[in-house]
Amino acid sequence: MSSQQEAIGLKQSWRQALASRDGLNAGGQILVFCLVMIAVFNRCPSRLTHAQFYAEDGTFWFAQAYNDGWLHSLTLPDGGYLNTLQRLGTGLALLVPLQWAPFVMVFLGMCIQALPVTILLSPRSRDWGPLPLRLLFAAVYVAIPNSREIHVVLTNSQWHLALAEVLLAFAASPLSWRGRLCDGSLFLLAGFCGPFGIALAPLVLLFWWLRRRPWSLVIFCLLSVGAVTQIVVLLHSVHRTHNPLGPSVGALVRIVGGNIVAGALFGSHAFSTKAPMIAIVAAALVGLSIIFYRLRFANLEWKLLVLYCTVLLAASLRSPLIPGTKPLWDLLVIEVASRYWLFPMLVFLWSAVWCALYARDRVAKVAGTGLCFAMLIGVASDWRYGKFADDNFAASVRRVRDAKPGEHVIVPIPPQGWSMDLVKKASAQ
Repeated sequence: MSSQQEAIGLKQSWRQALASRDGLNAGGQILVFCLVMIAVFNRCPSRLTHAQFYAEDGTFWFAQAYNDGWLHSLTLPDGGYLNTLQRLGTGLALLVPLQWAPFVMVFLGMCIQALPVTILLSPRSRDWGPLPLRLLFAAVYVAIPNSREIHVVLTNSQWHLALAEVLLAFAASPLSWRGRLCDGSLFLLAGFCGPFGIALAPLVLLFWWLRRRPWSLVIFCLLSVGAVTQIVVLLHSVHRTHNPLGPSVGALVRIVGGNIVAGALFGSHAFSTKAPMIAIVAAALVGLSIIFYRLRFANLEWKLLVLYCTVLLAASLRSPLIPGTKPLWDLLVIEVASRYWLFPMLVFLWSAVWCALYARDRVAKVAGTGLCFAMLIGVASDWRYGKFADDNFAASVRRVRDAKPGEHVIVPIPPQGWSMDLVKKASAQ
């Protein structure tokens, strides 16, 4: 046997051994988590090496906890719902000196961003697909283009937590009390971290009805606690954006074809506004065709994921939180709002990966393969995200330190135009 044949045989045996495994063991999951953290850090090192508060991280979460007390801030809604994840992260940041507080919040955002990968590659996620397929799914998630807005930003980390939540909700039930405790804690926390539990709880109930897994009923009960609370808060909260919605077919096509499909393939290049409408329509049709083809052969878990994604996208289009003076759908087309596109982009790209590997129809297989190669353009273009503007946070820390008790200190933070108002406390340094 030639050395080339031996190499081919070893490669095939390695693939077969990998495909036969349900998932990674605990050691493998820890290793992968560390590798993902390194990859996430590499995409924008300055967010950790020169950590700063970003937008709501400083203006709302930290300033409110610093000025009015952390426990009180836990009860404050923002955007119409409770943001418990960000509030808990701020509580950790308050335990360190002010100059280290942004680092704590960014590092927590990194950990939450890496969490879905460990869940996806665990043996409990075997129903999501063979391990080699899930490894590719994880790679797509880590390297996904057009995601600058949600990259290690604690404010938007609830979207990554929502992905971990849905992956775990439809995974195999935990076998140990430690697993049940970890799952229960995550679902209870996630229910108070945005409105995602409102969309997920009915799907978990449907999953229980079809599969009759007792643990799914426990998940539904845990999610319902947060979901009911969030509904009550939503009904009694004031939304920060009062612009008209301005829905239109043209804007919807540009969102789907430009922001979601083209953005997932080629990165953050404002295709929704720069590309001609015929190209936008073509991109939207290709993306929807790939998703629907995958859906034809999907199991229950995947169908519920697509339904969950659809509900989230519909809710995002119904009530987006985006600043500006134009109608909201016009702003969604032209402004950075990649948090709303995360789930649709993942469903589209994961469908393309599945088609490239498993499609029965040759056209779908070729199309999926072509889309996977096209995505490499976006990965190369968007792998590195630029630095935030330097607002000389160190100087602001000195101003807070030197201020008199009760004095207000305005701290500028990125993006441009944002700031946080800190009231110096007698014991603060």
